[in-house]
Amino acid sequence: MENNSCLVFNDFLEPGINAELYTHALQQKEAFEHTQTVGKDGKGAVNEKWRHSNSLLPKYFIDYYKLLAKKIKGQAPDIAQQLNIEPFELGHIEMHLTSHNHGEFYKPHIDNGTGPLKNRVITFVYYFHAIPREFTGGQLLFLHNKPKPLIVEPHNNSIVFFNSSLTHAVHPVNCPSGQFEHGRFTLNGWIWKKVAEEEPVNAGQ
Repeated sequence: MENNSCLVFNDFLEPGINAELYTHALQQKEAFEHTQTVGKDGKGAVNEKWRHSNSLLPKYFIDYYKLLAKKIKGQAPDIAQQLNIEPFELGHIEMHLTSHNHGEFYKPHIDNGTGPLKNRVITFVYYFHAIPREFTGGQLLFLHNKPKPLIVEPHNNSIVFFNSSLTHAVHPVNCPSGQFEHGRFTLNGWIWKKVAEEEPVNAGQ
């Protein structure tokens, strides 16, 4: 299938780090909260009819946040070029650790828009999960890919980069056991364009 929506890199982190990240996420189970959706006013709210998942604030995975952010920053100019995004001054990287389990999803949306999130430029989604994978579904869907929609599988240790203005969605996850450790996990976030006064927004994907 033709892909003109995103970049996909496999084996993005060292296998040992990938395994450690999964173990760390399971250890933080009690700190996960219902993921919020940020509106045009910049305020977050839970709306499970539109988005159903749980996420973890950066303070609970700060070492992995720093590791992934450093690697992404080093590749950001090349990634922007490959996505046909005009060069921009790199700002901060916003990141969350998100869990999708049985029946959870995210309906079609964009990640920036005209409000406080307008300076998000590139979205990234890094996948990790149990080996072997204990769920199906959870694919990333790009609705306006040409000549037909693109579906990206959530393969362990892969990462997807795309323009934050593209409409995308997360297919519902089918996880028969319903066990937390069997779900779809991501380190997901956004590369921001540098602005005069940066105020990171708390939101997940």
